Amino acid sequence: MHTFVEPPPPPDLARVRVPFGVGHVEGLIHGHFFLLGATLWTTGTVRLAAAASLLPSPSKTRALVRVRALGRASAKTSMVGLPMASLSPILAPILAHTENHPIPDGEVRLLGAVRQVTGAMTRVETGRHRLLVDCGLAQGHDSMVFPDAARDVDALVLTHGHLDHIGNVPTLLEGGFDKPIYATQATLQIAKLSLEDSLGMQRASDREIARFLEHFQKLSRPLPYEQRVDLFGDSRVSLSFHEAGHILGSASAEILSSASRVIVSGDLGRPDSPILRDPNTAWEKGRPVDVVVMESTYGSRDHDHSHDDIERDLERILKDAILHKAKVLIPAFAIGRTQTLLWFLNNLVEAHRIPPVPVFIDTPMGLAVTNTYRHFQRLFDKESLDKLARGDDPLDFADLFEIKKGKDSHRLDDIEGPMIIIAGSGMVTGGRIIGHMIDGLPNPHTTVLFVGYQAEGTPGRRIQDAAKHGGRVRLNGEEVTVRARIATLKGLSAHADRKELLAWLGHIPDVRRVALHHGDVAAQESFVSWASGQRTEHAAHASHGPAHSHGEPTTEA
Repeated sequence: MHTFVEPPPPPDLARVRVPFGVGHVEGLIHGHFFLLGATLWTTGTVRLAAAASLLPSPSKTRALVRVRALGRASAKTSMVGLPMASLSPILAPILAHTENHPIPDGEVRLLGAVRQVTGAMTRVETGRHRLLVDCGLAQGHDSMVFPDAARDVDALVLTHGHLDHIGNVPTLLEGGFDKPIYATQATLQIAKLSLEDSLGMQRASDREIARFLEHFQKLSRPLPYEQRVDLFGDSRVSLSFHEAGHILGSASAEILSSASRVIVSGDLGRPDSPILRDPNTAWEKGRPVDVVVMESTYGSRDHDHSHDDIERDLERILKDAILHKAKVLIPAFAIGRTQTLLWFLNNLVEAHRIPPVPVFIDTPMGLAVTNTYRHFQRLFDKESLDKLARGDDPLDFADLFEIKKGKDSHRLDDIEGPMIIIAGSGMVTGGRIIGHMIDGLPNPHTTVLFVGYQAEGTPGRRIQDAAKHGGRVRLNGEEVTVRARIATLKGLSAHADRKELLAWLGHIPDVRRVALHHGDVAAQESFVSWASGQRTEHAAHASHGPAHSHGEPTTEA
């Protein structure tokens, strides 16, 4: 990589559904109480469908499930006989509608990312100790009241360095928190970069930022993967991190006490993702897991683009742009997406699949994170490590240039294409990409390549919409006509899809309860229904017949 100085040359799940807050389902099985995250439609109609079991032969034992509607004067109680296997926690996950989940010596409480993707925050109470897993910022709810239950904790555990998992750490520390902060070393480094950038965007002074970073560093306790640590020195609660494959340093957190076992997935990446190792599947056996708190971002869909598909699409788009001497503008998130994009570009450049063209990384945050990736190369997957062993840095290639100074960023707008500019932010909500967009969007010889989802209401989405009918967008107070070619590279998601989520969950032995969070209600309910269908089909195929049947519901006054 070069520092830029001069311009280079040119199913069905057994479920009882209820709106949140209207009712709940109780189950009494062998003396154990289960609170299922499902509710009853106010029509009074209870619909039950067959559910499959994880067991080879679904149990014929029937459990008594009481469906109680709340807040209705004429509410009736349905006594429903279900095969006990249909209450398998993997087939009937506790949706994020239910925020509190009991464990033998305490409870797991979802404080954030409930019925939405952002703002992850989970409190785990075991005996006399309380942990907060993640302390994220909720998009669109930045001014929400910080929950008191998140303040009264004995330790903070961070699964990775994205703001929706760490963005509220400054609020926690400002409130007087002075307990240990546990994370992988890579996560702590990325968190410092991310929080420093976030505080700067919030117009915090240099002194305030420096004071926060010093405090954060003082509390930080790096923990390697697959190493268990006694958190409080009394051998009552221990913590270990396991690879999550989402971004560098991302981890699933396993919390173990003498009486309970809890796993918080964090954000789960996709198997065979570039650069990163696959999410852990080698979970310890011999002890049940009381609660798995699992993300569900893509619980309702499958990713249909392979790495080969992504690489071919990127090659096609770039070849066409270079042929027409276009300037290619790529808005990209600094953490994860920029590095993945460099990995794919490295493949294309090293294999001579695209003509030589200057590529500029015009994102200070992206450069800092890329350097952090290089520092922690030991965490790379085998494919990337093999590249390094051959002398090929997977995040570097010929004609790759760093843009560090703002004046050099402005100079890029005066240089003719072909060239590729990677800049933040990913949804064009800020950063240096805005200046490039103002200059490039009116030019039909510009190609804007989106490499991630553009949320409703963001400038990125407005650019996509305006391109369909030659419209205009407002950027930094300027009305800009969109004449540029707009392209989208699909398949670069860093989140597991529903098949990958279910496969990850299936590797954890003896799960008693699953709490879905970090996803909207539609995604969670879709995942539950789809997962049930998958298991039903598998069980039916294995037995060459129906998985099981159940009796008709009966109703009591």
